[in-house]
Amino acid sequence: MDDEHSHKITSSSQPSSSTLADLRRRLNRLGVVSGREFISRPPVRPRMAIEALVPGQVCETASGPCFQLTRLYAPDTQHGSFRLADWLDQDSALLSLVGRNEVFGLADIRRLIFLDIETTGLGIGGALAFLVGVGFFNADGQFEIRQWFLRDPAEEHAMLELLLETLRLAAGLVTFNGRNFDVPILTSRCVLARKPAPLSSLPNLDLLPPARRLWRRRLYSCALRVLEAEVLGVKRPQADVPGYLIPSLYQDYLRTGDAREMARVLHHNEIDILSMVVLGAAVSKAAMRPADPSLPADDRIGLARWYFNQRMYSQCEAAYRSVINETVDLQTRYEALYGLASLLKSLGRRHEAVPLWVSLADLRIDTLAHEELAKYYEWHMVDLPLALSWTEAGISLAETWRPGPRRVQTLSALYHRRQRLRNKLAGCR
Repeated sequence: MDDEHSHKITSSSQPSSSTLADLRRRLNRLGVVSGREFISRPPVRPRMAIEALVPGQVCETASGPCFQLTRLYAPDTQHGSFRLADWLDQDSALLSLVGRNEVFGLADIRRLIFLDIETTGLGIGGALAFLVGVGFFNADGQFEIRQWFLRDPAEEHAMLELLLETLRLAAGLVTFNGRNFDVPILTSRCVLARKPAPLSSLPNLDLLPPARRLWRRRLYSCALRVLEAEVLGVKRPQADVPGYLIPSLYQDYLRTGDAREMARVLHHNEIDILSMVVLGAAVSKAAMRPADPSLPADDRIGLARWYFNQRMYSQCEAAYRSVINETVDLQTRYEALYGLASLLKSLGRRHEAVPLWVSLADLRIDTLAHEELAKYYEWHMVDLPLALSWTEAGISLAETWRPGPRRVQTLSALYHRRQRLRNKLAGCR
């Protein structure tokens, strides 16, 4: 076949442009599209400013503008199982116990300011608090929430200026994990902005540590949402924003200018502040009733330990005894018996601890009570046969345990005690 004929055949095999257009039309009618048309294109969202979504205002400062949202609540507003005013009804002396700071017992409770922030997360440039919320009881007796939102990160200086002005007359802060999160972040932002940073010097009643002391025995977590559901009776709306999504939502807002998700974040922050108010009331209410049978036994054990650390021994004893006098599970009974026995021993009331140690020994969980009884009868009652009897009982129990370090160590100590007591008894004969 010559080259000319080959070229004619090749050329005639190429479809014309009209043929290609007709082919595309047929394929489109059949639902077949080109590869690039498979790529989904996000719908174009309208740019909705935060001013159009929530009833706030733009505040002008010496550092520029900042968007502020203010909400007012009557003091008898119910939030979950508590009223906001329950915070005001507590004994200020209890705040010293809760906050472990005598300053709170002397402070005007109305001058304590609740603080909560939302941030961009810990990125390369550090966390930026793009939303700061505070709550306090104002001069009219209402609970006032102020929130400052950064429509643009450039408004941060103005936001810090408004925050510092609000905190100027504060007697202290109330936060939830604020000692480790909110206050350090805001302090660093003030330093970077070359503004005074008084937050770290204000007394900080951080509600997370007392919440853990009270409720960690019966709750799988002491996150604020868990406390709301299990302790405070607060039900968040389905439209609420999960906290872990908030940094990415703000980044999305900066990219698109659509503030609809930011309105939800503002509401999330508002609920956080309201929940802190009633959480503070719940902690104080529980601290007032160490032996109240309406409190779960686990909570009263948490209270007892708290009181022991505060050297409030009568309250500690009352809490433990209230649990012992109830029908509770084996582990809870063990902790109450052991806690009370340890308290009485530390107070030099060993003779009162003896029946508690006997009850502990009957539970057959460990040999600690056997050892305490052996020591008591050896050194305080000088009854060597009885001391030896309790040592033998401890050995009999430990020898039933599975092989392991615990068994080896316990038996080694008890064998040593038994031999020493036998030697003493032999010397007495």
